[in-house]
Amino acid sequence: MNREEAKSMLLDVLHSMELISKVERDAAAAPGADDIELGRLGIDSMAVVDICVEVEGKIGRELRVEEIIDNPTVDMLAAHLASPAP
Repeated sequence: MNREEAKSMLLDVLHSMELISKVERDAAAAPGADDIELGRLGIDSMAVVDICVEVEGKIGRELRVEEIIDNPTVDMLAAHLASPAP
């Protein structure tokens, strides 16, 4: 999975969890769009776990909560997911 595929997948997950609207999802997917800070979406600890579970199902590897904390924006997390698994 490359960075753009990872970003698209993350935006789809956030939209399916109703954390962003379709309009926000489409705007964030556009080239040169502003990054989305996950902390500004009102995500609580349960939502972070839900994001991990959803992403794990799509990429086939574990995503730890710490990885989201260490990569607090969609672009940063997409770049992390596109890199080889630790």
